[in-house]
Amino acid sequence: MKTTISKNNIHIEDSAEVSKDCFGAVFVKLSQDYPDCEIWNRSRRSLILEWSAHNFLYTLHIARSHTKDVDLNYPQKLWEKILYPIVGGIGWIFIQ
Repeated sequence: MKTTISKNNIHIEDSAEVSKDCFGAVFVKLSQDYPDCEIWNRSRRSLILEWSAHNFLYTLHIARSHTKDVDLNYPQKLWEKILYPIVGGIGWIFIQ
């Protein structure tokens, strides 16, 4: 898994290749390696639901060029705060 980390963003390439069972461990490792990243101001649930939304949409072949990778940003835009929990919550049920 290739990641790019900046002050307020974690970019995960090919995020759909990371299973949901491993994703929690990925966050723990990243939070230990990059404790000053502002992304940790978001809840773990928020980050997981955004990742889940991207993977679910990618699996459904929706906007694959935009959902192939995930950019976890802080702060989030308003539409992200509204849509990611909905789509990600549904997606969590269906993704591997």
